[in-house]
Amino acid sequence: MTNKSSKLAGAPRVHFLVEGTPKTPRYEWFLWPALMVLAIGLAFVVENQYWLQVMVNAEVMIIAAVGLYVTFGLSGQVSLGQAAFYAIGGYTTGLLVTKLEWDMGPAILAGVAAGVLVGIGLGIPTLRLKGHYLALATLGFGQVVAMILVNWKSLTQGATGVRGIAAPLFGSFELVSVRDWAIFVGILAVGAIFVVQRIRNSSFGRAMQAVRDSDVAAAAMGVSLSHVKVLAFTIGAGFAALAGSLNAGVVTYISPGTYTLILSVAMLSMVVVGGSSSHWGAVIGAIVIVFLPEVLRSVERYYLLFYGILLLVIVAYLPGGLWNLFKTVPKAISSFLVRIKSTPEVATLREGE
Repeated sequence: MTNKSSKLAGAPRVHFLVEGTPKTPRYEWFLWPALMVLAIGLAFVVENQYWLQVMVNAEVMIIAAVGLYVTFGLSGQVSLGQAAFYAIGGYTTGLLVTKLEWDMGPAILAGVAAGVLVGIGLGIPTLRLKGHYLALATLGFGQVVAMILVNWKSLTQGATGVRGIAAPLFGSFELVSVRDWAIFVGILAVGAIFVVQRIRNSSFGRAMQAVRDSDVAAAAMGVSLSHVKVLAFTIGAGFAALAGSLNAGVVTYISPGTYTLILSVAMLSMVVVGGSSSHWGAVIGAIVIVFLPEVLRSVERYYLLFYGILLLVIVAYLPGGLWNLFKTVPKAISSFLVRIKSTPEVATLREGE
């Protein structure tokens, strides 16, 4: 075998922040600073404390959703265990802060590391699984984690949860108010979107898409299926753990009742409703899934009914998600205007003028 073919047979490069990434378009140099300004500006524009808290929740979910987009949208692995990684990050951070008196910053990093390690541990034995078999395996993993949180009372405090998680300190600056958290989590959410976009546009991102479309064809082209699948699964787990760690700091209290199957389904719904073809779809889906129930609370006990109907309509009539709708509407309007200008009646009217 030649050196060239030997390289093809190996694993794809995973230096996804630098290598194999196309040249950055000029508009992106303005996009990311603009998003940072938007994230910070919204924290000052929104005065109502309740809606500020909802905004923080949406930013946390954006981080979890873009991570799941890597696992599901890019590599095609269905995971119903994201709430478990969310819990691992949250409990690791909460216990280190309350029991060992760690600062929040290192505790958050430890929570992410714990999620990544567990993600690797789960990703390796489930390599041969795909489709609904993988979904069932991750579902079972989520239930195991939920049972551990409830029954390991000496560590997790059982059903009562962990209270009194201290706010993080950055020098002399302490994140106390909801506005402070909105700024901090908003900046991290924009950073997460940036990292996922770099992954998507890298050689590793293209390898994941190849595995998603046809793992047999990808393997024939020299893509290492095991490396791609485990790393994609681990990235999703790490982002979910980061979101869980941030959530623990925001609410200062965690309990097993938060990390249920409903949360995992909600995270998957964010990617599907927004559009699994793009990380921007995951962002839109997270915002919609978090804000829609709050907006519909005005209809009181019927809000769950309207919420379910709206989700069904989106899934049934917008199979590409809301992101595809946002992309196609401007094109449809422009093509409609072009057709109007090119009709004989319009041309005749113009000649008569």
